This record gives sequence, structure tokens and C-alpha cells, in this order.
Amino acid sequence: MGDSGVPPGGLKPHTEALVQGNLARVLRERFTGEDALLEAATEMLFLDVIEDGGVPKDVETAQARYEPMLSDLDVLPADEDDAADAYEALLKAVNDALANEIDEEELLGDDACEMCERVMPLTRHHLIPRSEWKFFEKRPPAGFAESGRSLQETALLCRQCHSAVHSFADERALGERYNTVEALMQQESLAKFAAFQNKQRARKGGHVNALKYAR
Repeated sequence: MGDSGVPPGGLKPHTEALVQGNLARVLRERFTGEDALLEAATEMLFLDVIEDGGVPKDVETAQARYEPMLSDLDVLPADEDDAADAYEALLKAVNDALANEIDEEELLGDDACEMCERVMPLTRHHLIPRSEWKFFEKRPPAGFAESGRSLQETALLCRQCHSAVHSFADERALGERYNTVEALMQQESLAKFAAFQNKQRARKGGHVNALKYAR
């Protein structure tokens, strides 16, 4: 399969959520296009990584593979002079998500998601993203030392809400400012997304196609 990075057995739901959320965030920040087309681009790149091409080996390969797909959707780098940087950010989004792939089984039994409250198969969201543990070991988030909190704390989220969280902010910001479910739900875009998801029928599996609500 493809260039590299995706295990033969596929990714765990936790990592799939990170890949999709990270791609959605970078597309929103570094590219231009209609909302519906940005959503379609997120899904297209996500499926290309996990089902078709794997992870591009370098920025040149990423640009050569992704540029035609995105151009067909009229999704273009916001700054044409820095197009290579935009595609580098997409590749980094995927690699950052894969860096969080862990051995423990991430798809848990059905229970209530801590954000949308639907009874769904749950995944563990690391409130301090694993990729940032070394940083926060030296610079704990505000209040961590006083409250005795641990960097290993997790929240139990459905895959849709998990992807929305990683679409909302990068991992450093999640660890610094949005490291509790309460802090996440205080953000209007995530609260609206959770309320929208709460009204949807609980379902098994499937990919997120409603990330427009996580803005």
C-alpha cells in the first residue's frame, strides 16, 4: 500500500480520528474553497491515506499526489507563492497523527460520548496529546501542578466528536487551553457540533462528514 506509514491492518479508530481532524484543520487554515468542497477534500485525502496511497514519503510526493485532487475541487493554497508549504503542512498533519498510533486497543465498548452524549463505540482522546508530552513535562499547563492532574488523562469520545476536536485546534493548543471536556464544550463551535451530533442516530463506524459544525 502506497508510500509508507499505514500499517497493513489499517489504523486504529483513535488514529483515524486524528488524521481526519488534522487534515480538516490544515485545509481550513492553509487553503481556500467553499465549505462543502473543503469537507469533500478532507474526506478525499483521508481515504487516500488510509485506503489507497498511504503516506507520501516527502513533500514533493505529497504535492504531486494531492494537488490534482484538490484542484479538481477548486480547493487551492491560500498563498500560491507558498504552495509547497501548504502541502508540507498537510503531510505534517498526517505524520503527527500517525506519531500518536499506540498499541492499546482504542475502540472501546458502546457508552455515552462525553461530548455529544450518544451511546456509541468510543475512542480515547488524550486531553494532553501524546505528541506534546515531552513539551508539557517541562512546561505543565496552567493549574496542572496544583491540581495533581496527569498528562495521561483521557476523555471517552465517539469518533465523530474526536475528529471534530482535532479539527478545532492543533495539539499544542489543545494541551495548553482545551485540556478538559468542559473547556472543549465552552467553545461555541464544538458545543454546536456536539448538539448536532446528539440529534443524529447513533451508528457503528463511518467517517465524519459534518466537520463544518466544528468551526
